[in-house]
Amino acid sequence: MARAGGHRLAAARLSRSDTRDLVVATCAALYLRAVAEESRVEAAQAELATAQAVGRLAHDMKQAGTVPGIDVLRADVQLAAQRQRLIRAENERDRQRLALAKAIGLPLGDGFELADRVPYAELAGLQLDEALVQALATRSDLKSATASLNAAEDDLRAAIGQTLPSLHVDANVAAVGPSASTTRRTYALAAALRVPLFEGGRAQGQIAQSRAALEQQRARVADLKARVELEVRTSLLDLDAAARQVEVAGGARSLAEQQLAQAQDRFAAGVASNIEVVQAQQALAEASENYIGSLLAHNLAKLSLARALGVVESRAMRYLGGEE
Repeated sequence: MARAGGHRLAAARLSRSDTRDLVVATCAALYLRAVAEESRVEAAQAELATAQAVGRLAHDMKQAGTVPGIDVLRADVQLAAQRQRLIRAENERDRQRLALAKAIGLPLGDGFELADRVPYAELAGLQLDEALVQALATRSDLKSATASLNAAEDDLRAAIGQTLPSLHVDANVAAVGPSASTTRRTYALAAALRVPLFEGGRAQGQIAQSRAALEQQRARVADLKARVELEVRTSLLDLDAAARQVEVAGGARSLAEQQLAQAQDRFAAGVASNIEVVQAQQALAEASENYIGSLLAHNLAKLSLARALGVVESRAMRYLGGEE
């Protein structure tokens, strides 16, 4: 029973470590989402500034008689749409910052700045077989379940031991006498053999109960190992897909920026209406959103991989920075 208690103590400590990993993963995910919302606000502010510049240009060109009034209306509509987008982005940013402050224990009314913007950093070189071996060796929840399995095995051995004969030996050494100067040393020795003849039903019931608990714990450990492998494989797949999405989204955003610049030049030269400018602005907004979303997905995938490997608390920042 003492050995089983020791295993349960180890399981409790490992469960605490797993809980710490979960807390770190949750707070890091909230921080990454807050960074993404901050990036969306910055993108919306840049797009609003572009819309304002295009609107001023359209008004000036209309006064000069080089463009019709529809171009001015179209620019004003696009400007209002960009202002609405900025309002939504700022509101979502503030909501996300409140969620982060609550998670990390900051007063909700206090302001704070996000010091680390977590740029794109590729995490390469981690192989599937290596990741699986690492996860099975470091996951605190798996080690806790294994410790509980060891405790269940000790409980079964203890229950079986209660059905076996046992020998008890007691020894006593004392000094007796009317005074300290006349005491005599006495010795006592007793031995008893205990044979559990009338406890078969109770003992067998305890054995059956312990065996059932053991089988249940074995099934839990096997299921947890399968879940660990699934999480590692899924995280690596998500990480690879997200890295490719970031690359594609970055290229698309660069092309959208070039498209907008050329559309503005064509409109300023009077060779095209601002329909091209509005379309280019919408394309850039979509490309920026895709890039921000893919970058967030990539960072969350790295965080999920660290969680699947059981190293969130110790290596999350290294993973987000692209280091193994």
